[in-house]
Amino acid sequence: MKNIFKNLLISSLSFATIQLFAQKKSADIIVHNAVVYTVDNQFTKTEAFAIKGGKFLETGTSKSILTKYTAKQKIDAKGKPIFPGLYDPHSHFLGLGQMLSQCDLVDTKSYGEIIERLQKFEAQHKGDRWLIGRGWDQNDWDLKVFPTKELLDKAFPNKPVFLTRIDGHAAVVN
Repeated sequence: MKNIFKNLLISSLSFATIQLFAQKKSADIIVHNAVVYTVDNQFTKTEAFAIKGGKFLETGTSKSILTKYTAKQKIDAKGKPIFPGLYDPHSHFLGLGQMLSQCDLVDTKSYGEIIERLQKFEAQHKGDRWLIGRGWDQNDWDLKVFPTKELLDKAFPNKPVFLTRIDGHAAVVN
């Protein structure tokens, strides 16, 4: 009787194991043990995903994805970040980064306003050897003429100043 029960138990467990694996969905690639940044409405972070035919089947925890899917290619990301993709909208990333350390001259209404912004900027950046700014557009001013160096020379006689127009195609320096 013990052998019958033992064989029945082994058969049941074997059948359950086969059923478990038979129920797994097929994927081409499973990536797990990652920090996956999604682009849903909440910008959710997750751990794993399954892909088939170049499309995401599902994202979730490593455990849930590995339990639900099987794939010939499994990638352990070892806790590294995975991003859905970066697109360059022609934003000149280097220039955008450099602008963070420059005086913002966008939407100035006059050359005098540029001088005021530069003076405030200089007060906050005493250690800078140069005053660099970008974004002026003389077309936004009442007097629509290109700025010249004279006001810069007067306001900043001992500090080099380099100002680039909003489109980067013109500059004024002292």
